[in-house]
Amino acid sequence: MSSPRSATARKVHPAQRQRDTSNDLLVLHLRISRHSGAVSILTMSVPAPHLDAIGWQLSHLAAYVGDLHASGQDPTDENAYAFLLSRTAWSWYEWQPLHDTRVTCQLDVLLGPLDECGWPAISLVLLESEDGKWGFSRKRLRAGVSAAVNVVLAEIEGAHSHLCSQAAHDQEAETAQRRDEADALLAEVREIHGRARGKSNSEGARKARAALHQAPHHEPGTSSFVQLDPVPDRLETFIGPIAAIDSRTNDAGETVVLFTIAHEQGSTGTGGHKVPEKLRCTVRGPAAKAAASLPPGRRVIVVGRLVQQVYVSKQQRIPRSLITFDVHALGPDLVGPGLS
Repeated sequence: MSSPRSATARKVHPAQRQRDTSNDLLVLHLRISRHSGAVSILTMSVPAPHLDAIGWQLSHLAAYVGDLHASGQDPTDENAYAFLLSRTAWSWYEWQPLHDTRVTCQLDVLLGPLDECGWPAISLVLLESEDGKWGFSRKRLRAGVSAAVNVVLAEIEGAHSHLCSQAAHDQEAETAQRRDEADALLAEVREIHGRARGKSNSEGARKARAALHQAPHHEPGTSSFVQLDPVPDRLETFIGPIAAIDSRTNDAGETVVLFTIAHEQGSTGTGGHKVPEKLRCTVRGPAAKAAASLPPGRRVIVVGRLVQQVYVSKQQRIPRSLITFDVHALGPDLVGPGLS
């Protein structure tokens, strides 16, 4: 029988107990602003079983910013999604992360067009939290590419140092592999940091930060359209009754049919975008004439892509935006409710 003293010696303080991190998630909320005023939103999650997951994903984000600078391209949801997915198996996230106990880290990022120095405007917010008696919460906000990359460099340097020490201690192949991955990310971030260093005091950085908060300039009576799904070939399907329908002729003499459906597919699209309960649909080309004969109340199936329209009326001259649906295929719902 062990003595009371030896039993006490085996006790571990709660703060030193290993917490189960197998279900932890990191959520990225990426908003990309364009010159037109349209804003594309990507909300994705990735498993974060390792404490250094934030350094990994911040490094991938910094690599995307560096790629934009090298290529001279403005950020878009299409190239952001393709770049990040090539590095991490992201999943769409449609919940509220602040109410999800699995989410221990949130990256909220706002990207704007390139400035004259070739860097995108960027604002970065990091939210880290952990529930429980010994939990914690921390928020960091950085604006400008230099300040943002400084945070990334500090995170990946800390992760690399920790993995080097752990690999030397436990001699595990998995730890050594993660150490080598961290080493490659650290070299990449250091290269980007060298290019971005000192930019925070430049005229270009000041204008880039201001661009995130400036309203775009539009000519009255004009519209611009941006596809919201970052996957070019992916189509979405909505089903519901037609609430209203209208036929118009645009400036090019093309017949355009506009109708609204009260769809039943929920408030979130395939790409994670919020979809209005009554979705405005647009049909162009030869199909428009046939679509114009559909009566209100008829249940239809529409296949196409979500679009953000930014427009300025001739009267108010204030930019406004709405979500519409560019119809690629349209047909009657022959098996829906209300049909015998």
